[in-house]
Amino acid sequence: MANAKTPLEIYALLQKTNCGQCQEPSCMAFAVAVIQGRKKAGECLFLDAAQAAQISGGIEQRKPAASDQQEVIDQLRHQLATIDFAAAAPRLGAALMEGKLAIPCLGKDFLVDPQGRLLSQCHVNHWVLAPLLHYIVSCQGREAEGHWVAFAELQGTLDWQRFFAHRCEEALRQLVDAHAELVIEILMLLGAKTATGSVAADHAVVLYPLPRVPLLVCYWRPEEHFESRLQLLFDRSATANAAPEGLYLLTRGIIEMIRQLIVRHSRDGKLF
Repeated sequence: MANAKTPLEIYALLQKTNCGQCQEPSCMAFAVAVIQGRKKAGECLFLDAAQAAQISGGIEQRKPAASDQQEVIDQLRHQLATIDFAAAAPRLGAALMEGKLAIPCLGKDFLVDPQGRLLSQCHVNHWVLAPLLHYIVSCQGREAEGHWVAFAELQGTLDWQRFFAHRCEEALRQLVDAHAELVIEILMLLGAKTATGSVAADHAVVLYPLPRVPLLVCYWRPEEHFESRLQLLFDRSATANAAPEGLYLLTRGIIEMIRQLIVRHSRDGKLF
C-alpha cells in the first residue's frame, strides 16, 4: 500500500469489531497507535501476516501531537456515523434527546448530534469536544471499580504521561497553591464532591468529567521542608471507558477552565 498518513487508512482495513484483544479500546484507537508507532499491525488478531506486513511496510510514522486536534476530531466524527445513539446511551450513562446524546460533563449536559457537533447551554470549551467524541466511540460502559490509580498506571498512557504530569498535575498544583479556596469552590461548581473514605490529603474531591470516568483530586499543603503536592487519580476502569488521549485532553481542559475563572473572579484578576 502507499504510505499511510492517517489512522483512517489503516482503520479501513480492520474488522471494526472493537474486540479489545490488541489492548486498545477500539479499532480506531488501534489504528492511531499503529500510525504513532505504539502498536504493530500484527497485534491485530484479525489481520493475516500478509495484510500486517502490507500495512507495516507502508506506514509513514509520526509522533503524536497534542495540538493536532482537528484531524483527530474528523476521524472521530467519521466513526461516530456508525454508532446507534439509542443503543449507545445506556453504556455511556447518557440520555437520548431528539436524536442527540445528552452527556453529563462537568455539571452540565452537553448534546452531541450524529454529525459530531456539540451543543450546550453554557460556553462550549474547545477542549471538551474531542474528549466527548472519544468517549462516545471508546466507552465500554464498565462500572467504576473503586480502585484509584495514577494516570501513568493506566493502560496505553505512555505517550501522554509527560504531558499529563507537567500540564495537568503540576499546573493545577500551582493554581491551588495560589488560590486554594477559589479552586476548590470552582471544582464544586463543576460538580465535584468531597471524597469519602481513607483519603488522607488536605483537600480531596471527586469530579465526574464524564459519566463513567471519575477523577480524584488530592492536594497536600506545603509544610516545613516539604513542598505542596497534588495528584490526579483515575478509577482503574478509566481506559475501558475513555481513550488515554481523551483523558489527557479533558483534564487539561478542566485546568484551562479553572485558569479562566480565576482570572475572572480573583480580586486582582491575576493567576499569581
